[in-house]
Amino acid sequence: MPDNLQSQQLSLSSSDYDLRITNLARFIYKRLPIKKGTFIDIGAGNGLFLKFFLNKGFNAEGIELEKDQVHQMKEDYKLKDVSIRQGDISKLKGNQSYDVVVASDVIEHIENDKQALENLYSFVKPWGYLVITVPAHQFLFGKRDIGWGHHRRYNKIDLIDKLTVVKGAKVININYWNTLGFFAYFFFEKILKTPIREEFRYKKSFFSSAIRFFLDKILRFEEVFGSPIGLTLVAIIQKT
Repeated sequence: MPDNLQSQQLSLSSSDYDLRITNLARFIYKRLPIKKGTFIDIGAGNGLFLKFFLNKGFNAEGIELEKDQVHQMKEDYKLKDVSIRQGDISKLKGNQSYDVVVASDVIEHIENDKQALENLYSFVKPWGYLVITVPAHQFLFGKRDIGWGHHRRYNKIDLIDKLTVVKGAKVININYWNTLGFFAYFFFEKILKTPIREEFRYKKSFFSSAIRFFLDKILRFEEVFGSPIGLTLVAIIQKT
């Protein structure tokens, strides 16, 4: 994992809330047809998805590639009863034992994303759900993607096409998310050609808190009404 991404993940691991991750988790939760059961976050990163779905009553587990982040999550007392292990989804196979499998911002880091999707799908129970989130719109691909180890970004048609390799997969929900983020990303990356600074997501200052409050309200509005465009693509697939 690139150093800047790992540094961000470790910074967020000491928190219970993140503007992007918490709102994304809630967006997913609202669209999931089930509200309890067994849950695994593959690519658990900073543990915020685990905390969110634990608080919603799921029996949660996690798999993470990076040793430092596995250690950090195991040190978090709010995750003390959660099974968290190190693993690489490009090599792992499951045994169809989870009602909900989430891989958020994972497959864009893997060269053979079709193989990764097949491996992820192997963790899902029959009639269970696989949730994938990926960076949206290939035309936005740029220096930040390269710096964060992304091989690609995705459009709806691209992702649906990738999912055709998974037998018995039914796409029940696919949405763009984070409209404001799309325009901010386009402005900074494509026009100004300068990286977006995201420290406001976890800085403890009045200015950062005010930005988070404002953006949180926008994301909650989008959660209800949806959006035709966004920085992230969210797909929910049922194993039929």
